[in-house]
Amino acid sequence: MTSSTQPDCPRTEQLAALIDDELAPDAREQVTSHAAACPLCGAMLRDLAGLHAALQPFTAARVGFDLAPLVEQRLAASGQRQQRGREPRWWQGWRLAPSGLTAAGMLTVGVYLGALLAGGAGVAVARPAAMAVFDPIPPGGICVGLQSCYPQR
Repeated sequence: MTSSTQPDCPRTEQLAALIDDELAPDAREQVTSHAAACPLCGAMLRDLAGLHAALQPFTAARVGFDLAPLVEQRLAASGQRQQRGREPRWWQGWRLAPSGLTAAGMLTVGVYLGALLAGGAGVAVARPAAMAVFDPIPPGGICVGLQSCYPQR
């Protein structure tokens, strides 16, 4: 909060109740006077009033039927189905199988890669070229024929 707000700012619900005309007259006067003095509450009150005005056309629209009975029937049916279809606890363990298998596979791959890194089998070790200066073919040279690769003794 900034220093321009007062510690006794009304809650957003009180400002919305003021817009909806649901406050008692003394509370209405108190919230209105506070919103006139407080810049944050005044801005919020103006925003809520704009939102209330923008939503007014939707209150006039009426649907030709009531959905409440259909929703109540579905809720009642789903409640009965949940009570009737309880499965035993031991059978619910299968739900953990996919994540358990995935975790075991990832652990196995991690151990395998760690073993390869630590000193593993099949890791090629680069050996330095000893005395490469005296070789008949320079490092990276192409051996054209057998005689040029191996000098005659």
